[in-house]
Amino acid sequence: MSERTVARRYATALYEEADQTGALEAVDDDVLMLRRSLESNRELSRFFESPVIPQGKKEDVVQALLDDRVEPLLVQFLRLLVQKDRETMTKAILDQYQALRDEHRGIVDATVQVARPLTDEDRQALIDALEDRTGQSVRLRVEEEPDLIGGLVVRIGDRVFDGSVRNQLTSLRDRLRDAALSAEANGQAG
Repeated sequence: MSERTVARRYATALYEEADQTGALEAVDDDVLMLRRSLESNRELSRFFESPVIPQGKKEDVVQALLDDRVEPLLVQFLRLLVQKDRETMTKAILDQYQALRDEHRGIVDATVQVARPLTDEDRQALIDALEDRTGQSVRLRVEEEPDLIGGLVVRIGDRVFDGSVRNQLTSLRDRLRDAALSAEANGQAG
């Protein structure tokens, strides 16, 4: 079974338990905070990933660090991950939890690569266009990529919409080449 599948199963279990106990909003907030902490604090990430630190020590640290700060269900869940020797998957599980919550809320992540910064108006127009196209709320992340020359590349899940100048020029070159080859072949045939 792939790591992503296992992470999704654990995330689903956390989501369902949080929903059944009425702790969904609190768990959502705490998962977001913990995800950000893992992304910004390399030592915390290494703590969960380290095979050298004994399970008991990890459980104690999770309890001491988070006990009064996050929803008890999440503390219990993290301790369970340690007990099941799945703590190395904490980040992946939390990411899958966030993806699951986004699915239930109708939110999709979109990454757009642009040559130059977007104005607030351009950003909002892009969000509106993507929401019309997907039928979902869009959480937009913008990356500046000066090599694009112009235009943009939008990535939503596995779908890519390439409206970059580079892609348009490549497409034009390919069409001209195909037309020249076709004309050459027709000239030889006649």
